[in-house]
Formats: sequence, structure tokens, C-alpha cells
Amino acid sequence: MLRVVLSRACLLILAGALLPALPRPARAAATAAAPAVRPVYFNTAFEGASLGKIEQLGENEYRLHLKGQQDARGRNRQATWFLFRLDDVAGRELTLRLTSFKGEYNDRPANSTAGPWYRPVFSEDGETWRHFTEAGWDEAKDEITVTLRSSSAATVWVGHVPPYPQARLLRLLADVGRSPHAMVEVIGRSVQGRELHLVTVTNPDLPDAAKRVVWLQARQHAWEAGTSFVLEGALRFVVSDDPVARRLRDETVFKFTPMVNPDSVAVGEVRFNLNGWDPNRHWDVVDLRDKRWLERLPEVWYVKRAILAQHARQPIDLLLNLHNTETGEYMDTMTDAEPHLGRWQRAFEQLVTTTTFDPSRPKLTIHTGSSPANTTNFLWREARVPVALMELRIGASRKHGRIMSTEDRLEFGRRLITILAEAAR
Repeated sequence: MLRVVLSRACLLILAGALLPALPRPARAAATAAAPAVRPVYFNTAFEGASLGKIEQLGENEYRLHLKGQQDARGRNRQATWFLFRLDDVAGRELTLRLTSFKGEYNDRPANSTAGPWYRPVFSEDGETWRHFTEAGWDEAKDEITVTLRSSSAATVWVGHVPPYPQARLLRLLADVGRSPHAMVEVIGRSVQGRELHLVTVTNPDLPDAAKRVVWLQARQHAWEAGTSFVLEGALRFVVSDDPVARRLRDETVFKFTPMVNPDSVAVGEVRFNLNGWDPNRHWDVVDLRDKRWLERLPEVWYVKRAILAQHARQPIDLLLNLHNTETGEYMDTMTDAEPHLGRWQRAFEQLVTTTTFDPSRPKLTIHTGSSPANTTNFLWREARVPVALMELRIGASRKHGRIMSTEDRLEFGRRLITILAEAAR
């Protein structure tokens, strides 16, 4: 928990030692004349919160450093997440300078994850989020400045992007679990013992043998909360009474792994699991017969086991692994053989022409080199599981002309799962 109280009164006490000695009555009078300024409370005592060092620059101005997260070797600091609460701010106007974005990526210095395009979010109820409409970017200082305008709300939350905590996922799974078309399973546990879930949706009254299998996966990296909204939109749609959803359940077995890295989501980390291993890497070396990987990276170990078990029982036709990035948007795969490659290409074309998907790479990227990456895509090389990775930008969408809202992402999830199911056939 981080609970910092900063106020002008504190500064006056510190400055008092520098003033010339005054007679006792005069000193008391000077103190009494000082205006009372309410302190501002920075609070991180809630799920997903994260904030580093706080500097007070003035009565209503603060520099806030991102905490970031390093890998198991103490390298590759990632600083793409912050979330905190400000208490007792009603009627005040605060200037917040967010900094310390730079870090490392693949053992090389990385540019800041923020920039002139970036707008953090704020909320007055912890549920409904809005982007700051204005922000000042200082590249030399690696710092973005936003102004929190005075309002009647005593409490305001500020974050990198709209958060999707594990608590919301658990509520979603409780809702979905009541559907006769859905089954929610626990397939393993994280480093800290949190449940790893697999959700299956289909029409149980029809045999699975003639159905296609479509798998959607999210939240390997904790900061990428936008992927959870997309997956929720997809999952709520396929269990719905919509006529299209009913038809798709007759034809398809849907599989969802909704939150691969729940520990880091819960404690406000960025990318790695709580042992410092990246859940979107090491898929090439995680061996289900090797207990060391079960201890280091149980999130990948259990999810990989579930995927391979399903593929051996009834082959997966398409498995899409969702991610967020700052300004890029694309899909890539190692799948290089028919009919699976054609399915991915059909899905890509439909997404471009009928949805808000706006790729910065004009075509589906197909990796065919001799040195495969170690992401989930590697399962094509290992077991012929047709996996693709989708990156969705958090910056402004060119199709929308603005940053995507959570409602936009929920709707995109509905369209995405429909397109995947149709492409699989």
C-alpha cells in the first residue's frame, strides 16, 4: 500500500527552520494566519494499483514516477502501467506530471511508451473512464503533464488505460457459468495460487465431432487491459440469445482463456509473472514433462497443457492471442499451410473491411524463417496448432478518429468472434 499525504502545511513546517527567530507570540500569530490547505491523498490500496515515487513540486503540482517491472534477471524494465486514486480533491485543480516511462525491451534500451499522442484516463466512480482531452508531452524529460480539473467528486482514479481487474473477470465468469451453453473450468493456478480459467461455449445438444474449434486468449501481459474488454464482448455474445450466436454455437466449439497472468493483474504489475517470466515468451521451451517450468511459469505450463490436450482430442481450427500495443495494430502468425493459412487470411480481410480493425501492416504477417519466435505462435511449429497474434492499438483509431472506448472494444469482440467462427468454416 502507498499512502502519501502532501500539503502546503508540511512545507511551512519545513521552512520554519530557515526563518529568523521570532518572539513566541509573533510566531504563533504567523502560524495562525497561514491558510489551511487540505492535503491530497495518493492511494494504491486497491486491486491493480501501481505508482512509484511521488514528488511535490508546488501546492497543487506533483511529479509521479512509474514503478515499472523487471524480469527475473533484473533486466527489461517495462513501465506501461500506472493506476492510483486521489482522495479529498473536490473543488481542486491538480497538475500531474507522469514520468519514468523509459526502460528496456529485449535487453535493449526502449523508447518511452508514451508520446504526444498519448492520453491517460480518469474516473470519478472507478467504473466509468474518460481520457484526458489535453496533455503536454516533454520528450527530453520523458514526461507527460495532465491537469485534473476541479469537480464535485471527492475521489478520482487516474490510470494508463481503463483497467480490467480480476474481480470483473470473476463476475463475468459467474454470469457466463449460469448459461446452459457454457462450462467454466479451473485448469491450473498461478504463482500465487490464483485460478486459471478455461471457458467452453457450444450447443451441448449437438455432437462436437462436426464442429469447428475456435480459441480466444487474452491478458498474457497484465497492462493490456483492452484485450479483456474484447474477450468479454466475444464471450457475452456467444452465450447470448442472438440468432447468429445460436447458429454459431451449433457449428462451433468456442474456447476462452480469459486471463493468463492474473497475479500481475491483481497486484498492478506490467508484463511478467511474479517470478519475472514473460507469459508471452518461452512457449518453445516450456516442457510439460519438466517440473522446473511448472514452478517458474505455471501460467504458460497449464494453458499450454490445455491447448495441446484439446488439439489432440479435436483439432483447433483457429487460436487468436490478443495483445495491446501503443500505436501499431497488426496480426502475425507462423501458420504457413492450408487450409489454416487461408482461414487466417479470410479473417484478416473481413476484419479490415467490416470492423474497426485498422492494421498498420497492410497484410497478415507470416513468419516462415528458420528461427521461430518463442510466443504462443510457436505452437504451430510444435504441434500444428494454427495460432495468430493480434495487436490492438491503445492510441487513436484512424477509422474512429479517436481513442477506442471500452464500449468500442466490447463491440469489436462480438464482431471478432463471429468472423473467426465464420472463417474457420
